[in-house]
This record gives sequence, structure tokens and C-alpha cells, in this order.
Amino acid sequence: MKRWYLGLIGCVMLATSAGNVLAAGGTEQRNTAEIEALKQQLAQLQKSAYRPELGHQMLDLQIRHARLWFAGKAKNWILAAFELQELKEAFEAVIEQNPDDANFQPERLADILPAMTNAPVRTLRDAIDHGDKAKFEAAFDGLSAACTGCHRAAGIPFLIIQRPKTPLLDNLRVEPMPLPKVKTK
Repeated sequence: MKRWYLGLIGCVMLATSAGNVLAAGGTEQRNTAEIEALKQQLAQLQKSAYRPELGHQMLDLQIRHARLWFAGKAKNWILAAFELQELKEAFEAVIEQNPDDANFQPERLADILPAMTNAPVRTLRDAIDHGDKAKFEAAFDGLSAACTGCHRAAGIPFLIIQRPKTPLLDNLRVEPMPLPKVKTK
């Protein structure tokens, strides 16, 4: 009787174990199917996501470029540093969203843009950090020349970037303001 009882327990354990294996296999298949469905949804969302057209991004760069000029001209180094950082971020967005722009084929915009602009941006950063207006002006002209060079590489040499003469938007104060004094104990 004990053997029969032990045999029954063994069969129940074996059946339970087999059921768990089958259930795990079913769960694994469901998980795999769910992951595949999520991947397809993600691909659809990426296809339909808003991506600004390169021309719109270039207008944003142009505004940042002009604001940078007027901030440096006014020796507002805090605003100039801010605008330079915004300009850098705008360059990064162009690279991220248009890495293979057709104008540069067979080369890649993602390779050309940083190669042309990284050094002028670093030189501008140094001029701003040192509050050196003459160095700032030369570095700004270097960045403008780099932008124009990128346009030439894209086959649009008529887009020549230069120092702005009047603010595109004149609602941003560029003159430096005294910073509030911090009270000490």
C-alpha cells in the first residue's frame, strides 16, 4: 500500500511539474508575443513622431547665432554663455534628427556638422569665459565661416552666414544687468 501511495504521490508531483513547465512555456510564448507587439508599436510611433524639417532647425540656429552676437557685443557674458549652450544643443538636435540629410550624400551631416563647428564653438566658449570681446568677435566670425562652409558642402553656397546687423527679435534685453548681491552672515 505504501508503494502505491508513494507511486501516486510521485505521479501527482510529476503531473504538477509537467503542468508548471507547460504553463511556463505558455507564459514565455505570451511574453515573447507581447514584446514583439510592443516593438511594432514603438516602430510605428517612431515613424509618426514629429521631426522638425532641417530648414526649421536652421532658423532656430540662426536666431541663436544672432542672439549670441548681440550678447557678446554688449559684453553680457552670462547671456552669451547661455546662447552658446543653446546653439550647441540646437546643433546636436540637427545631428540627431537629420544625420543622413540628402544634401550631403554620400557623406553624413552627422559627421560634417561637428567636424566644422566643434572647434569654433570651443573657441567661442573660451572667449566668453574670459570676457574677451576681441577674441569673441574673431571666434564668432570663425563660427559664421564654419556655418557657411557647411552650406557649401551641402551644395547651397548662397547661404552665407555673417554678423547680424539688427536683431531679428528685439524683445530680449542683451545689456548686462548687475547681479543681485548675496547676503552673507
